[in-house]
Amino acid sequence: MRRAILSVLLVFVLGILFQPITAKAAREDDILTLMNDARAQQGLGAVSLDSTLTGVAQTRAEECSSRFSHVRPNGKAWYTVSKSTKAENLAHAVNDAQQKPENVVLAWLLSPSHKANVMRKNCTSVGIAYYQGTNGETYIVCEFN
Repeated sequence: MRRAILSVLLVFVLGILFQPITAKAAREDDILTLMNDARAQQGLGAVSLDSTLTGVAQTRAEECSSRFSHVRPNGKAWYTVSKSTKAENLAHAVNDAQQKPENVVLAWLLSPSHKANVMRKNCTSVGIAYYQGTNGETYIVCEFN
């Protein structure tokens, strides 16, 4: 019996230490879940991931690695990236803790303008992307319809 309990504990600890490769891919889904939880607490409907907006978010995340701003590297405003996007939230993570979905969403909810985007009543879909720049820092973007 003791051996079985130790085996279960060992598997649990190893599972924590060695996250599966898909753990990083799930970050976008985790951000979506956390945003939808916050929206639900305010009586708002859930938003879903949109592949077009995800592509736009990926473009903007890559752009943010060279210029972290709502102004694009070409000098144009963020919304010129696509006619599909109506609002944008950015995050810049310089360490692992800052890239965790719960910390990204918390930072957005603590900022009045970013929270307003998350809580937009007429928003039905988003695109979310993470991008690691050559400097090792991570850029997270959410594009809203």
